[in-house]
Amino acid sequence: MADFLVDQLQDEAERWHNEQLGVESTGINGVVRSERLLGEDVLARLRELSTQLEESTPFKDWHPKSNEQILDVVHPSLYPLVDGVTRVLPEDEAVTFPLDSRDLTKWFTSKQADVFIPPRDVQQDLAPDADMSRQQNRDLFHTFQWLPTDFELDESGTRARALSYINNLHPDPTQPSGQLYDVIENVLAAFVPMFEATLSEAMTGMKGARKEFRDGHRQPFWVEYSWDPPNMEDVCSDSDSDEGYGRYCTDVDAQWRETREWVPIPVLKYQPERIVPITIKGRTLQVIVKMATIHLTPEKPVYEGGSWHVEGTKRENICATGILYLDQDNIIPSSLQFRGVADSEPFGLKRQDDDVDEAAAIEMIYGLVCQEDATQYYGSIPTKAGLALSFPNGVQHRVTAFKLADPTRPGYRKILAFFLCNPLKRVISTSRVSPQRFDWIESSYAGVRDALLTKLPAELVRMILPDASPNGFVPRLKAHPDVDVRPRVRKVHGGTKRRRSRRLYYGEEDDGYRIGFGYDYEPRTGATGPSGDTSPGSGAVVDPDAEEKRVHDELWKSSGMTLDEARAWREELMRERAAQTDHLEDRNMSAFAFCEH
Repeated sequence: MADFLVDQLQDEAERWHNEQLGVESTGINGVVRSERLLGEDVLARLRELSTQLEESTPFKDWHPKSNEQILDVVHPSLYPLVDGVTRVLPEDEAVTFPLDSRDLTKWFTSKQADVFIPPRDVQQDLAPDADMSRQQNRDLFHTFQWLPTDFELDESGTRARALSYINNLHPDPTQPSGQLYDVIENVLAAFVPMFEATLSEAMTGMKGARKEFRDGHRQPFWVEYSWDPPNMEDVCSDSDSDEGYGRYCTDVDAQWRETREWVPIPVLKYQPERIVPITIKGRTLQVIVKMATIHLTPEKPVYEGGSWHVEGTKRENICATGILYLDQDNIIPSSLQFRGVADSEPFGLKRQDDDVDEAAAIEMIYGLVCQEDATQYYGSIPTKAGLALSFPNGVQHRVTAFKLADPTRPGYRKILAFFLCNPLKRVISTSRVSPQRFDWIESSYAGVRDALLTKLPAELVRMILPDASPNGFVPRLKAHPDVDVRPRVRKVHGGTKRRRSRRLYYGEEDDGYRIGFGYDYEPRTGATGPSGDTSPGSGAVVDPDAEEKRVHDELWKSSGMTLDEARAWREELMRERAAQTDHLEDRNMSAFAFCEH
């Protein structure tokens, strides 16, 4: 048995060993690591630009419910795809960067996109579980999706090129955000051999298990006794008492030990499992990019750790995660823990009584406890600056707690994460969704706007601007402070549901002026009534110069999402996925956070 285990461990240790890149197995199925994946020059550039990006951002986007410790530098939950709200181009009209630049103009001038509403067959496919009731499926239906970026890999897998923008990372080459694109492309290309190792092992599944345990069937833990007592009456009378029953059990056990035939346990010779390598070279990958920093201060010196989770939902179809720990300072060592859902049925651990064979041994060997969460702890990987990890998304993970090494000064830890979508399936990406950020729209159209307003009469401006408005964005009315732009959310059986009604904010008027479509939101308390309305069609008399300015302001503030609106949608996304988590915990007894928000 010892030889079998040594041979198996030796095979697993050498399976994905790459001396040049430092890639090695970890002993956890599908989890590979490297401390030499990137050169120091790439890491230094990445650290420099990530710091500049944090410092140049006019606002700090602290992750909700993180006690202002987790700073979302680039996070997919902000400005996601929202069903019935976000406009999406047809698949055959997807937009990509020009070969020589990362110009966003094509997104702003592409054909008018339609508001995305999943077709019926897609809705059924995205339903969490076919066994759920209709109401449960409706409550847990995913109405949001993280937006991946399309990356093109060359045939060697050593070069990656972003074909579309990274959500929440502006590609302006004069800014740190745009300069990060080149570095992110290099890092993603370096992760290719790690992703291939992860996917190859994950697709192999249980094939690496020993043959006698591969099918998951319970093996017998008992033997048959051959018993032929000399005097049945004496045995029966003697066993009526506890003392007699004890002597009876001792005699039977002694007889069995004396008469049994010793059969040595057969030990199979270890045969290396044949794993079919999976390659992603030469493909167009869909990758969700995330950058985050955990900040600790003398006032908040302890990070309590994360929750057990996998990344995303069925909408994103994430198959693997890659994490680069790019920098850290003044924190004690931490680790990333892994566990997985186990099939406890073969061991009888789901039975509602205490009569479970070998329960103590099963708990000691496999970590499975009778009538408790059916999860098995796999182990942990210590983390440090420069470490790269790749693991399948079916493995649950969480960050352990850590604190400041020197409590008198601040500390931090920075990560860059890649969520790799299933290469065999396609999800809606940023190549089909124009940037939804209002500040991106405003900066991209500043030149067009200023040229029109300075060179054309106001009448022509009113006719041209509505048609020149960037398409693909969620129209929002921002000119009137009496309009609440937050999504209207009401509770539905522990879940959330939005109530929307599509209408024209400004209908077509006699002068042919039209702003466009929007969504009806409830006015705030104390809002100005119809008598105070100065919008077109209200009958109010306005100054021509003021009207021209109002046209200018309202047009460029009616496209895209503001930061407050995006945060409101993110809160609803988190509520929706929390409802899903609660249901799956109750149903599967898994007790882990199903998805990262």
